Amino acid sequence: MWAALTALFVVLLIVIAGAVVYVGANLISFLQPILIPVAIAVILAYLLDPLVTELCRRKMGRGWAIIVIFASVIVALVGLVAWVAPTISVQSANFARELPSYTQKARDRIVDLIVQYNRFVGGTTSARGKSASSSLVNFLLGTPPPHPLSPTPSATPSPLPETTPSSVEAISATPAKISSAERQQLEARAEKIIPNLERYLPTLAEKLWDIVKKSVGGFLGVTGFLLSLVMVPIYLFFLLKERPRIERRWKDYLPLRPSPLKDEIAGALGEINGYIIAYFRGQLLVCLVDGVLIGSMLTIYPGLNFAPLIGCLVVVLTMIPYIGIVLCWIPAVIIAAFQFGDWTHPLVVTGIFILIQNLEGMFYAPRIVGKSVGLHPMTVIVSIFVWGLLIGGLLGPILAVPLTATIKVLLTRYVWGPSVRERVRDQVASVPVVRAAEQA
Repeated sequence: MWAALTALFVVLLIVIAGAVVYVGANLISFLQPILIPVAIAVILAYLLDPLVTELCRRKMGRGWAIIVIFASVIVALVGLVAWVAPTISVQSANFARELPSYTQKARDRIVDLIVQYNRFVGGTTSARGKSASSSLVNFLLGTPPPHPLSPTPSATPSPLPETTPSSVEAISATPAKISSAERQQLEARAEKIIPNLERYLPTLAEKLWDIVKKSVGGFLGVTGFLLSLVMVPIYLFFLLKERPRIERRWKDYLPLRPSPLKDEIAGALGEINGYIIAYFRGQLLVCLVDGVLIGSMLTIYPGLNFAPLIGCLVVVLTMIPYIGIVLCWIPAVIIAAFQFGDWTHPLVVTGIFILIQNLEGMFYAPRIVGKSVGLHPMTVIVSIFVWGLLIGGLLGPILAVPLTATIKVLLTRYVWGPSVRERVRDQVASVPVVRAAEQA
């Protein structure tokens, strides 16, 4: 009976905990337009507080130290924009001027691959011509539609002579010169592709828009969210200004009377705070190193357009582990494919990203972040998806590692810690000297 009651109340506690997590996640998701600026201000306060403290050690008032740091950040941002904006403007003009040729190269490459596949592997011909597939094929070929074909076209293309490397190069050089049967094969393939595109692309766009709307929408709307971002410097100023007072008196705001329980909760919160500070400060330095290295290498070789902008994106987006670097890699590969029109340069860009990630994992990240958070990479990846699903929007992936580190602190302190201490106590008690001392 006692075991049954215990199991019943354990299940009840799990249900209550799940309900609390569900309600809290929905509440946080609804309040994201307000919480995201506050979270940004708190993260920046964690990062900038050592500079403010160092200036205060040099006999400067805390308010003036914050103003000096704000002015320095503004000057640095203006200098960065003044350096990056002209380069991006020139590269954007060149990209717009070369876009037709990039598009033609991409269409030629696609048609070339499809034609070579049909000629050397074989394919079925379909005489059902539809407007959507014909339009797609005409776009790929860059030519107007051909004259109507006879009602009974040949089912297979004419046999080709023996293929040689020179013949393959000739086909690649003139991809738009295809026969009517091959055009029909392209249209048949387009008929299979277009329904899938029509089915999945609107769904994908709708899901992406839902994520953005949930992150910046809520009860304020997009305009309200953008206006709330103006409050980030104000939040940041007061957090930095009041940091010593908050550090001294934050325990007084716990809704508990002075007791060992209150001291235990304060100790747990202090340990969690130490984890979060170590993570954000170390991660910022790692992101800065990643951004500088990737931006520099993409600029030097292969001379990628918008390489400085990609480096800046790396600094910002890699605050989200693993996911952020992928979000930066995708546009870099697309730009390389359009700019150079081959497979080599996108592979080079991919190799640069892989190289920097390996250098980060093996050399400077362990020395900068160290074992401060101590989470396995698999745990980090899973936590990003889990908290992204629970909270939704952009706030979940940003806070995934700190929240997971919080759970780890609580488990270590109250679940794993007692068993570890008991095991160590038993091992110490089994030592002959200790046993003899206890007997004496």
